[in-house]
Amino acid sequence: MSFLKSVYVAYISLVYSIIAAFAILLFGKKIFYPIARHWAMHLLYASGVKLKISGKDKISKDESYIFVANHSSLIDIPALLAAIDINFRIIYKKELEKIPVFGWGLKLSPFIGIKRESGRDSMSGLETAVESVRCGDSVVIFPEGTRSKDGKLGEFKRGAFLLASRSGKKIVPVTVNGSAKVLPNKKLLIISGDISINISDPITYNGSNKADEMELMKQVHDIINSKL
Repeated sequence: MSFLKSVYVAYISLVYSIIAAFAILLFGKKIFYPIARHWAMHLLYASGVKLKISGKDKISKDESYIFVANHSSLIDIPALLAAIDINFRIIYKKELEKIPVFGWGLKLSPFIGIKRESGRDSMSGLETAVESVRCGDSVVIFPEGTRSKDGKLGEFKRGAFLLASRSGKKIVPVTVNGSAKVLPNKKLLIISGDISINISDPITYNGSNKADEMELMKQVHDIINSKL
């Protein structure tokens, strides 16, 4: 993407952040979602990124889910906002709030920020997510805990599956391809290209102990990995 396009993308992100800030103050955080979704689609279009989505028919706006996705790039977040029509809360690392413009939007959002190195903060974030899902919100979790550096699917942390156990909600594996090429790790310039998002069948958790959670974790890992 050219320098001028990069400046334009930063500009529209700043404008949307300002709009979101005032709108949230006036109308509450529910107004965040249509603004964020419009920003995401505008950003992808302006960057020359084409989004290919499959499996949207497998989820319903009348249900709440725990979406579990692989994570290779910062652009995964706007890609998921543009692809999934259901309002969801993302659990993200608080370090991302330090990124100019993008981080400001995260701070304003209903998303759940946690300090990765703090076990107490992580548990607090999980409790918030459990309560949100029980109240009808959907949640997006990147179970690797960080962005993949080589494009391969890393080991999963237990949080998403503990959330499924405690909330009783279905888990939906989501596979994101192409995002690492569009916005490589530690880069800020977006490269025109394609991102594909595959939504797999929702999985109902019927287990009752840690061993069942670990089995579910392996099942979801295998599903996502098979589509990379």
